[in-house]
Amino acid sequence: MAEKHTISDKDQIQEASQERPLDDWLKIPEGEGDQPANPSTTATCWTMIGDALNENSPTTKGSREELTRRYWPAIFAFIRASGRSVAVAEDLTQGFICDVFLGRDLLSKAEEARGRFRSLLLSSVRNYLADDYRKQTTKRRSPESGPPGSLDAHYAMEMADQANLTAESAFNIRWIDELILRSSEETKAALIANGQGAHWDIFKHRVLDPCLTGAKPVPHEELSAKWNLNGLPQVSNYLVTAKRRFARTLLLNVRDTLPENQDPSLELRELFKALGN
Repeated sequence: MAEKHTISDKDQIQEASQERPLDDWLKIPEGEGDQPANPSTTATCWTMIGDALNENSPTTKGSREELTRRYWPAIFAFIRASGRSVAVAEDLTQGFICDVFLGRDLLSKAEEARGRFRSLLLSSVRNYLADDYRKQTTKRRSPESGPPGSLDAHYAMEMADQANLTAESAFNIRWIDELILRSSEETKAALIANGQGAHWDIFKHRVLDPCLTGAKPVPHEELSAKWNLNGLPQVSNYLVTAKRRFARTLLLNVRDTLPENQDPSLELRELFKALGN
């Protein structure tokens, strides 16, 4: 799997944008101009899970592949950060995807409960690794009296501590990474479809690229000249419009993984807080 650029924490986003902090983006009131032109064309997490479970749907295979692509990086990051080598982590990720994610009705449980999908996926990966560890240690040492329970208990405690401090953070980083990159792609498509290519370009060079790649934000003057705009005020207005679109898209994507009526901004702040810690 190709490595993605990672957004490490909330402060990095704020410093790179040099505009308004994330908390301000989340407070921007919704307006008609901020909504997707055709929301029905966007496959949400829940609609995609439902389609993946529908054997009679002609797009079942595509939905399963998209769900796998969407969540593979976070699963792999957790397993890799748990101390496995790259090769072993890849094998375990593939095994989890086939045996648990798609094979043991994890998607059915998720759709039925409609709880926080991130928590369900995280706990499932953690349990899968614990099961794998027990299987591996049983193979390595199998006295007649059976494997010593104290060693399994010690590993469970050690694994929980490591997951809280390292593996879970790696999982959350990749989870946010995927959300931001997907939201960026959807924002780009929506702005260009609305004839707002300049808005996207300004957002990309002022906010997105600095966050994802560490690039220096392109000066307002340069962007104004590029798009024949009226200096800083118009560049800033274009940027605010694009940031509103991105913020709303990001929140919609977060909401799609949460129980009904749960505030997505709280989930997003919780994720950034976890990364900061």
